[in-house]
This record gives sequence, structure tokens and C-alpha cells, in this order.
Amino acid sequence: MAKVPRGFGRFLLRGAALLKNPRLLKQMLAKAVSKMGRAEGGPLREVREQLQRLIALLKAYVSGEYRDVSTQTMVTVAAAIVYFVVPFDGIPDFLFGWGLVDDAAVISYVVAQISSELEAFAAWQEAQEPKVQQQEADEQDADKDKLPADIPEDDDS
Repeated sequence: MAKVPRGFGRFLLRGAALLKNPRLLKQMLAKAVSKMGRAEGGPLREVREQLQRLIALLKAYVSGEYRDVSTQTMVTVAAAIVYFVVPFDGIPDFLFGWGLVDDAAVISYVVAQISSELEAFAAWQEAQEPKVQQQEADEQDADKDKLPADIPEDDDS
């Protein structure tokens, strides 16, 4: 088992508290998405897809769409997201070039710890894609039905 990244343990309590407050959790997720967008390259390049999966898992959990995951896993995921968002963690984010190294390490650690549950979530997500595509097609068909009939042009000649 991999060693817990230095300083991550204290974020577990914050993650547990965050799971109990959906409003704050949604705000934290928005901050994570924003920060991820600003941190295109560097150390996060290696873990970007993993971070996106963690954010998607947390969003699906808080919305109630996906609950086939342990509470401990969700506490760990929420803690990783908090760690990523908070600028003063193991290595402060303002230390250019180094500040996101610890964030990437925490993300990698969490993904390794919950790999089987993340794989199950990924399979669930893939199964949802045809459903989402069908819903979108149904909505487009419904929108077409709402369009006004062709209006004849006025003949002003």
C-alpha cells in the first residue's frame, strides 16, 4: 500500500464535513474545475484525466445519480478535491513550478487507493452515454415539434 502523502490526512476531516454540505461541495467542485482550467500544463498534465474522473464521481454522488460507492471513498475523494483547491497545502501553490507537484501526488495516491471503485464508476459512466444521447435526441425531436409552421411570405408586388 502506498504511503499517504504528507499533510493529506488532515484534509480527510474537511472532506467528511464537505460531504455533509452539498451547497459547499458544489462550490468546491466549481473551484476545482476552474483551477484545473487555469493549470493546463505542468505537474497536473499527468493526472488531469484522473482529476476529471474524481470530480465527475463527486458530482454524480452529490446529485444522487451514482451511489454505488463507499462513504470512505467519497470522503477520500472530497479530501483530494479540497487539497487540490486549497492553495496552502503541503507545498503552497504560489511556488511556481512546485506548488502543484503535491496536488498531483495526492490525486495519484487517491486514484491508486480507490482504483476498483473508480473503474466501476467509469463503467457506469460509459453505460450512461447511450441514455444521455437518447435523451438529447428526444429533446431535439420535441423542440422540432414546437417550432412554428412555415409562415408564408407577404406578396407586396
